[in-house]
Formats: sequence, C-alpha cells, structure tokens
Amino acid sequence: MEQEIIHQVKQALAKTLTLTSVDHITTETRLKEDLGLDSMSSLTFLMALEDAIEGFLVNPETLDLTDLSDVGSISQYVSKESLWLNEM
Repeated sequence: MEQEIIHQVKQALAKTLTLTSVDHITTETRLKEDLGLDSMSSLTFLMALEDAIEGFLVNPETLDLTDLSDVGSISQYVSKESLWLNEM
C-alpha cells in the first residue's frame, strides 16, 4: 500500500506541476526546494491527492507544514489520514 501511495503522490505532483516524467522524484525529493511547489500549487496538489486516493481527505487540523516538506512526508500523511478514515 505504501508504494501505491507514493505512486499516487508522484502522479498528483505530475498533474499539478505539468511534469512529463516522475522518474527523477524520490521520497527525499523536497516539494518546495526541488519541485517549486508554492502555496497555491500546494492547494492544487492536495486537491489532486483527494481526487486520486479514495478515502483520503485533507484534515486541516492535522496537516502540518512539515507534512509538505518532501514526497516521503506527504506520503506518510496520506497513509496516516487514510487509515484514520478507514477506522471510522
């Protein structure tokens, strides 16, 4: 499941940033510094994740700026929030 979430995160980044390839993106790739994600594109990216991953919704009460630091951190956030939604 973790690899699937990482794949979905990469695809949402590709869609948001109009990237032709995600081959260079790893879990350590920084969203702002390496990919140029800014505040507006972050919102678009999060909405793309909600559309792409069934059962995932961004929870503003649990989302922290550190969750948007790199691909690995946003993947962990998605995993955590998806599990929380599935337990309800």
